[in-house]
Amino acid sequence: MVFLLIFLQFCNAGILHAQLQSPFSGSADIINKVTYDHVTIYYCLNDSHSRNWVRENGEGTIGITYFERFVNSEPEGTLLYQTIHTDGSVNIDTVTIGTRLEKSVLLFDALNAPHIFVAQSNDADQFIDHYFKSSDGSWQSETIIHFWSEGGKFIYELSAEKGPDHSFHLLVLKTRSDIDSDDYNWAWLDSYLFHVTNMTGSWQKELIRNYDMAFTYDTYIKSSSRQDLKIDKDGYLHVTFSEQINAQDDPSRLWYATNKSGSWTFEIALNHDYGIRDDAGWFPSLCLDRNETPYISCMYVKRCYTYSAQYCKLYLLKRSGENTWTKTIIADHDDGYYGHDGRDYTGGLTHLVFDENNTPHIIFSDIASTHWPHPENQCLNMGNIRYGVLEDDVWNLTTIYRQPLPTRFFIATEMYGMCLIVSEITNTIRIVGQEMVITDDNEYSCNLLDFSWARTDTNPEIPLSRYTLHQNYPNPFDSITTIPYELSQSAEVDISIFNVAGQKVNVLETGIHTSGSHVVEWDGKDISGRSVKSGIYVCRMRADQFHESSRIMLIK
Repeated sequence: MVFLLIFLQFCNAGILHAQLQSPFSGSADIINKVTYDHVTIYYCLNDSHSRNWVRENGEGTIGITYFERFVNSEPEGTLLYQTIHTDGSVNIDTVTIGTRLEKSVLLFDALNAPHIFVAQSNDADQFIDHYFKSSDGSWQSETIIHFWSEGGKFIYELSAEKGPDHSFHLLVLKTRSDIDSDDYNWAWLDSYLFHVTNMTGSWQKELIRNYDMAFTYDTYIKSSSRQDLKIDKDGYLHVTFSEQINAQDDPSRLWYATNKSGSWTFEIALNHDYGIRDDAGWFPSLCLDRNETPYISCMYVKRCYTYSAQYCKLYLLKRSGENTWTKTIIADHDDGYYGHDGRDYTGGLTHLVFDENNTPHIIFSDIASTHWPHPENQCLNMGNIRYGVLEDDVWNLTTIYRQPLPTRFFIATEMYGMCLIVSEITNTIRIVGQEMVITDDNEYSCNLLDFSWARTDTNPEIPLSRYTLHQNYPNPFDSITTIPYELSQSAEVDISIFNVAGQKVNVLETGIHTSGSHVVEWDGKDISGRSVKSGIYVCRMRADQFHESSRIMLIK
């Protein structure tokens, strides 16, 4: 089995966190939470609430778009574009520097060139910028659409797909105000879903639906998604979106829409049970199989009269005819990530993909449901990465990545977003995810994770506890820093320092080492004994086929 995990973390003073890591890929940031009336809004590396921030191009190269905030600066940072090539090499491009650029999606054109679309909002205008590479390889940009507050003052979610004619299509969910505002509790009312495209040669927008989107539930769960988009071989659009019914504590349902008839038609893909307050269709992931039959994976939340969740199940919906949908259960309990309310909670952050053999693959997270004393309500933490494939009409489920159980809603390690790539080009399966580590009520960090394995490995197992590279201390440092690591068994170890361009700077440790705790030091010098410049460096540990990396900041 070939397996790779890429995991990078940037820590400030006072936060130490050890995880499995590998070099040059990913980013993280630590920011202060923004709170209004005890509502905490979390921003991770990509906040499009879609599965379209990770793509594979026609050559097998993986592209990732994400936003790395400056240390101790909540809104400002760098929009990055990372590529993972088929030979395993990794590059990270700086696309632009700006404020609140975390809402981005990625598409490739017919020549496999990347195109990044970034949504931004202010009280006067909400617009989408298009970033692309010019002939000299530099990033250029253009603003493709202005909303001027049509449909609200905030772009909340953004999805993207390419048509068979290589036209670009964006699905834009707008709310009446910024979710991170005093209007948080009612921002979900009167939402607008737009389709933006350049199919006619110029960028145009059309309104698909005006409705009340699924309730803004950042008080209960830190990440969400309410819509998805796919395009069939004839260029027609297929859309799913979730709607809150009547009021914030009433049930929600999941819609499916298409323009195959020449105009938009709508039908309910999943409804709540009659007379109760269930949420039907959280985290919807829409996919067309090889026969272009629409399928949707989503989570169904069963609620009691007081609105507490009694269970969360992962459903697979199939459109078997006009206004006819069937549902099956993929998973109805966790695999090791749970809360005080029990073990019947799973199905978050779903992403559904059909391969070239028309076999469905899915990823999702478990749910830890707990009635915490603070905040005083039931909260859902999302943890673990689970992968499933349908074999002989049975879902074969495997937990790819395990996370520790949360100790509070605001003290937890959990998943924020995930993307699944099932590659026919490289014959691999890849999962790229965003992990959020909340250390207390004032700060958290975000990490980019990348897992891949050969498709011939039908039951991948990841020995997560065998090796650990801890964060160095102090970090930043000016003269010498200590790097702890652990081995659960004897292994041949290589610990090296790289610069951000991927060039090896120094080798700190090589050879076979016994099990137990170890430390190694770096004095800020290269392999020739010369002092290196101030900046960010990557410490990489290799042991067997296992990789870990962490970022080190040298300040002189």
